[in-house]
Amino acid sequence: MAIKYKWLAGRLRELIPNYIENGINKLPTEQELCRRFKVSRQTARLALSLLEKEGLIEKKRGSGSYITGLAADPCANVIGILISDDSEYIYPGVINDIKGTLSQNGFSAKVYVTRNRIESEREILSGLLDTPPRGLIVEGSKSALPNPNVDLYRRLMKKGCAVVFLHNYYPALNDCMYVKDDNAGGSALLVKHLTGQGHTAIGGIFKSDDQQGPERFQGFVEAMRDACLPVPDERIGWFSSRDLDKLERFQDTGFLKRFVLESLESCTAVICYNDMIAYFLIKELKLAGYRLPDDMALTAFDNTYLSSSGILYFTTLTHRSHEMGNTAARMMVSKLKGSPAVPQEIPWRINLKESTSENMGLI
Repeated sequence: MAIKYKWLAGRLRELIPNYIENGINKLPTEQELCRRFKVSRQTARLALSLLEKEGLIEKKRGSGSYITGLAADPCANVIGILISDDSEYIYPGVINDIKGTLSQNGFSAKVYVTRNRIESEREILSGLLDTPPRGLIVEGSKSALPNPNVDLYRRLMKKGCAVVFLHNYYPALNDCMYVKDDNAGGSALLVKHLTGQGHTAIGGIFKSDDQQGPERFQGFVEAMRDACLPVPDERIGWFSSRDLDKLERFQDTGFLKRFVLESLESCTAVICYNDMIAYFLIKELKLAGYRLPDDMALTAFDNTYLSSSGILYFTTLTHRSHEMGNTAARMMVSKLKGSPAVPQEIPWRINLKESTSENMGLI
């Protein structure tokens, strides 16, 4: 019997990856194992107990044996996190949420910082090919552009590495799960709020080379169209990852100066790509002689500390606390377990502040 139950446990170890790949997160019952492998009930029970001891399955009384997604070797249960930054803005909180949820499910995490550079992303992925992690949670680099690293993702996936995208995704990898913002819906919320206050001339500034930027732009233009309001091209500003890098490292606000001069002269309100852009735009508006918020209503995405920095508390979009990171981690765990998972877009809520409203709070 000792030899037979270990043999059965070995066969089930071989089958678990196939179950996961086919979206099956539960092993056959003891009775089904007996019938399929021509073994006794005791042999089936001992084999399942061995897999449970190894952490490969979890028994639920009265329900069955469920795949945990874990490997027998704890050192192999590592999830890589490819992300633009690990120390600024929203990133430390998101990373901590991912790590916490993964840890609750028996996984550890290793962070790789890309700085939103395609070249850095390729170097990281190439280094993972020999010993791929169990999975990768990825914030894509310059995700609005065609990505030349898709070949490496496919090679990693072929080796059993699960991939879940965060904040954006690569359309060429349409078989991967993702969790991202409802960017178009967020812009629509901001437009509705501003038009409700009587604003008809609204400008916007968006990031050109990340997926979030074009989506937020599209939501803005469509919401303005639905309100029968024009959006002349000159009221739209664009910036790139390179512009943002210069802004963060050297406080080079040249592109914001141009936006104020060329795009906002006829506007009474503006929608900003995120809080960081809004924070620096406020300074440029004040230098240009604008009285805020009287001369310009200002809104943004993300609800970070920058939206309450002291120079002006500005209206911004927010999620429920810890929602993005936890959702991405849970999606990864579900994928590794073989449980059903679908792409998700996280809805926004408006956090009203003095830049647009006297009646402040979440709506």
